[in-house]
Amino acid sequence: MGYQTTTIAETLNRINNDLFIPAIQRPFVWQPQHITRLFDSLMRGYPIGGFMFWDLPEGSFEDWEIYYFVKYFRMGSIHNEQAELLKGRPVTLVLDGQQRLTSLLIGLVGSYSIKQKNKRKVTDEFWDEKVLYIDLCQSPDRDEFNEYDDTSPIAEHYRFAFFDHDVLPRNKLGELWFKVGLILEAKSESERDQMLKQWVTSNLNSDVASRSIATDNLCRLWTSVWNEQAITYFTETSNSYDRVLDIFIRANDGGEKLKHSDLLMSVITLRWEKFNAREETELLIDDLTKSLDPKRAFTREFILRTALFLNDLDFSIKVKNFIPSNIRLLEQSWERTKDILRFSAKFLRDHGLYAERLSGANILMLVAYYVHKSTINDVALHLTIDDQQRIRRWLILISFHGVLATQTGGTFMTYRNVIRNGLRGEQGFPLQALTKAFNKLNRPINFTLDAVDRWSNTQFSNVQAESLLSLLYPGDLASLHLRALPIIQSCFFTPEELRRSDVSDALVPVVQNYDQRLILGVALNNLEQEQYFALPFEQWAQTFSPTFIHTHCLPEDISLYRMNRLPEWVVERRKLLIQRFFEL
Repeated sequence: MGYQTTTIAETLNRINNDLFIPAIQRPFVWQPQHITRLFDSLMRGYPIGGFMFWDLPEGSFEDWEIYYFVKYFRMGSIHNEQAELLKGRPVTLVLDGQQRLTSLLIGLVGSYSIKQKNKRKVTDEFWDEKVLYIDLCQSPDRDEFNEYDDTSPIAEHYRFAFFDHDVLPRNKLGELWFKVGLILEAKSESERDQMLKQWVTSNLNSDVASRSIATDNLCRLWTSVWNEQAITYFTETSNSYDRVLDIFIRANDGGEKLKHSDLLMSVITLRWEKFNAREETELLIDDLTKSLDPKRAFTREFILRTALFLNDLDFSIKVKNFIPSNIRLLEQSWERTKDILRFSAKFLRDHGLYAERLSGANILMLVAYYVHKSTINDVALHLTIDDQQRIRRWLILISFHGVLATQTGGTFMTYRNVIRNGLRGEQGFPLQALTKAFNKLNRPINFTLDAVDRWSNTQFSNVQAESLLSLLYPGDLASLHLRALPIIQSCFFTPEELRRSDVSDALVPVVQNYDQRLILGVALNNLEQEQYFALPFEQWAQTFSPTFIHTHCLPEDISLYRMNRLPEWVVERRKLLIQRFFEL
């Protein structure tokens, strides 16, 4: 069967009636500007590319997960609703063109919701639902370009924009905003002419020239939707899944490319029998995102890599790693994979390693592997208190030293081998063995003198500062109910206060340089905080007990606790830090 043509209106009637999306498709990803550009192309009579459909063979509905096109879209959403199909009714799946068809559906029938800025919650009140409008009075005439014209020839000629669903746009002088979806109500030329009278002829706020432009634009919009054969499509009728999958991959391997993981997910979706792979991965991504609020989003690629990693398979995202036997293994272990990832995410959250303090998604993968291997024969997932602190300390160290900044498969393979070997000896988390192995890879995580200096000069404003300070203590500060503070408040670093403390003018900039540096860092409980804020530094320091000094790794010489001797204090504390850190 060759290519066929049809109108946009006829295609919209098919969407979610007999035209659906297969699970192998990725979610809708277009931004509002992509949608307005598509409609601008339609108005200009430009081709919008061919589409590829597949007539699903009778009796094969149960072999495919089939979804509705999304009509009311929320930016960032990865969910399409699963379709409910009537037996005996023909079904056609879209292999290429989902983004464009969804955009047409949103622009003409539905809406595009955008989360309000600085709103982290996901309740409905923080979303603005917007619908597509066109300014009918905007002249599309761009034929008089010259070398001094600053308008790009490929810019949008027609003026489309999204406005709030519940608030009609106000027409300024020379504007006439028309809701694009209203054009579907004019099914015939007579209804179109009636719409012209209602919207254009009777618009007394526009001059004759503007009404002429508006008439042309409204007629052009109607023609592009109802009359023109704007949709060109090819329909595949093969019964071969392999052929259809190959068509899908080739059709989606150009333009705005699908990620390799999306293409491989299509293979898994076809092969899994017990689970809906697409829905399962999306739900897991949602759970991990809510738990850890990462700087960079968790992706389907991360989930696939982790599933391979936990099963001791080659974890690179390549077709050769998704042979049928591996896919079956991933499905058989899927429930445990989900449990392990959720458990590991909770561990990271409970120990303060989330959001900006989570240096990367691969941290979760590494923790998950140890949880998996250390509990493989146990009834429930768990980590001993000692393991928790060893893992926490190790994660802080590899983040501080940037071990995973340049990712290589060798780093992860080394980690996996060390964990396996360590557990054979019934050890806990093998921190020392990992340190030795990473040193051999030229990825040291132990402290050198340079590392101590970097730690000492870290600003308290650094998102990692609290975690780095916690290396001096037996656990994360939140669980110990401790608050990270510089031992000297910033108010004592003003020039006036420093002179009052007999700091010479020449020494003032030297002393001020230590303000808010981690070299001064301590973690105080509630009672200690009360004394900290109530007393001047030098007076407060006289109350320090030997236990307090040892706990916080501070110099024992109490005579150093004066502002004019702060550089000497820093030298002594650095020596103590070197000793403490080298023991890590």
